[in-house]
Amino acid sequence: MKRVVKDNTVTISGDLLRINSNSEMGCYFEILERTKQQLDVMLLYHSRIMVVRVDLHLHDYSDDNLLLSKFIRKIRRRLREKYGLKRLGFVWVREREKAKKQHYHLAVMLDANKVNYPGGVLQVVDNVWKGWAQPKPYTPENCYYIIHRGFFSEYQNAFFRLSYMAKERGKGCKSKTANDYSTSRIRLT
Repeated sequence: MKRVVKDNTVTISGDLLRINSNSEMGCYFEILERTKQQLDVMLLYHSRIMVVRVDLHLHDYSDDNLLLSKFIRKIRRRLREKYGLKRLGFVWVREREKAKKQHYHLAVMLDANKVNYPGGVLQVVDNVWKGWAQPKPYTPENCYYIIHRGFFSEYQNAFFRLSYMAKERGKGCKSKTANDYSTSRIRLT
């Protein structure tokens, strides 16, 4: 059973973090925790990281997340080639409310010493997603954050934005075999 946080803060690994939650719409702790784990490990590898947010809509409903899994593999490969990246972190959530088809919120985490601006990343996302005959990805306002290792205010601002992806609303409207979310599994070696 998923734990729901309805406070506006959460403590994960000893850090007190503001989250985009309230008494009416909570956030799933597990998604928050996995997001923080990937941010933390990326910051252990890199002195600064870029987090880029985008929304992906589909033309048709799917019982699984196979298209998104293929998409992540494809953009990971293209971004590694384009920027010489060693690793790419990500978190995505699947949501479906009143619409007949699901959509995805995606955040990509990259080495900001190699990627200085999100334009090239968004171009790769756009080209791959539209190349599969899907609707143009939606880029939200203020779609990226740069987090320097040790700068908690930068970390907090990015985490607060990403916490929206952990909201309760829209989750669970799926087949039993599909996941509501996934993250990269970057670990220290």
